[in-house]
Amino acid sequence: MLSYTTLQSLGQVRLDEMHEQARRAALAKTARWARRAQRKQAAHRTLAVRAGLTRRAHRQAHAPECV
Repeated sequence: MLSYTTLQSLGQVRLDEMHEQARRAALAKTARWARRAQRKQAAHRTLAVRAGLTRRAHRQAHAPECV
């Protein structure tokens, strides 16, 4: 039969392992969130650049030629 202190120590080790696992999961979740946000920001930037180029091209196409 295991003594109370041995069981308590084993329980504490298990609790520590669970805390470490939760910490790693939180870090992984934060990293995924950051990567997703970075991709989303890059996509918005690309769309803005594309829209700006399209507006510029339309302005130049509709501008009357000065002679």
